[in-house]
Amino acid sequence: MKKLFLLLLLTLFILSSMAACRPAPEPEPTPEEIVQKAAARMSQLSGFRFGIAHSGPPAYLDPDNIISLVRMDGDYAAPDKAQATVLVKLTGFVTKVDVVTVGDVQWQTNPLTGKWEELPPNWGFNPAVLFDAEIGLQTILAADISELALTGKEKLEDGPDADLYALTGKVAGDRLFQMSGGLIGPAAADAQLWVMPETFELVRVILTEPAAGEDESPGVWQVDFAHYDQAVEIEPPM
Repeated sequence: MKKLFLLLLLTLFILSSMAACRPAPEPEPTPEEIVQKAAARMSQLSGFRFGIAHSGPPAYLDPDNIISLVRMDGDYAAPDKAQATVLVKLTGFVTKVDVVTVGDVQWQTNPLTGKWEELPPNWGFNPAVLFDAEIGLQTILAADISELALTGKEKLEDGPDADLYALTGKVAGDRLFQMSGGLIGPAAADAQLWVMPETFELVRVILTEPAAGEDESPGVWQVDFAHYDQAVEIEPPM
């Protein structure tokens, strides 16, 4: 009996020693750390797939307020190239156009003829500017979000099969306004963000602008990201 008692004490001592030697779990990063790491990750990327959806008051792409953006799906290649298929609404109908951007130059297929045309500087929305080093999304993440809060982890129904960091915050509107060519801002917007743990890849951002009036609906922008570091060759179409 004495030997059995000593054996039990030795076993308990070994187990407690093993538990004491086990490294403590890593603490959860703060909301600010999550967003800063997401911004750093985005700034290092060679390319990715993106999707932009808009709802609410029309977001006009032309100075005559005829063509408004509904949805855009495309690819980005660092540092300044993008290609996308854009769903636009014209007076009385909805159609698709293709867009290619290289630096500050943008081409678009004519919605009536389907032929490629170089756009004037004050037309369209340059998707490559979304990721510009000075005014792009990664800079906005790093510098322009306040009131950050981590609401927990959750899965997106139409996203990756993983629990993502879910955050909320308030985004200053000046850089948003410049980045979007006047489509978003300059008023501050409410933000929801979903970030992949460990890799800190930004999966989705939803920006909600304040309504212009009591009878107006707010402008809502949803931006999704996928295929991080996907290499895509993007060349001028003409």
